Amino acid sequence: MSSDDTRPDKPDRFSALSKTHGDQDLADLARSNGLSEAAADAVAAIDAVLNKVRRSIQRRDFGRLILARIDPSLEVSHLDVIIAIAHNPAVGDAPQDEVTVGNIAERLGIDPSRASRISADIVERGYALRVASQLDARRICLRLTARGERLVTAVRQTKWRIFAESLAQWDEQELVTFARLLERFAGWATDEASMRRSADAVKQMMDKAEPV
Repeated sequence: MSSDDTRPDKPDRFSALSKTHGDQDLADLARSNGLSEAAADAVAAIDAVLNKVRRSIQRRDFGRLILARIDPSLEVSHLDVIIAIAHNPAVGDAPQDEVTVGNIAERLGIDPSRASRISADIVERGYALRVASQLDARRICLRLTARGERLVTAVRQTKWRIFAESLAQWDEQELVTFARLLERFAGWATDEASMRRSADAVKQMMDKAEPV
């Protein structure tokens, strides 16, 4: 490291990030694979930001904050089901509001019995009601009540306000560029072949590390 890099008055390019030891290990690994100093630091910064976002998502900070203000008796799982009912895409001949417990379970990736219990809760609390299917009267669907629709609208508007405040200082070109690059970056998350190769590589590394 040069003397210029250690000057106390030199601003840290990533001073807003928490540069943990793990981040530095990642930067070292990136440099050892041919990335420049600046590019390696950028990789470490991206990793730090993603970890921060991931922890916030796992804790469901936004959902919990909203519910604490609107209805403290609700849990985040209730909000998930309410939004799943509201954002139901039309499939085939089924109308858009034809939402069954099975649809909810599939969309949220949860067990049907759990989806059924949560659905019963939001019906009891007045956020949804049970209705007969327009296609098959024997099938019971879920539909939001006016109260449920108000909750979804409030969540959507609050999310927009958070976005607007966070991006208020960004110009149009920055927003367009960020959206394009973020979509490009997120491609790895939907590339199953790439993820399988990465998982295989991790297994090989672990197998090599096993004592004989």
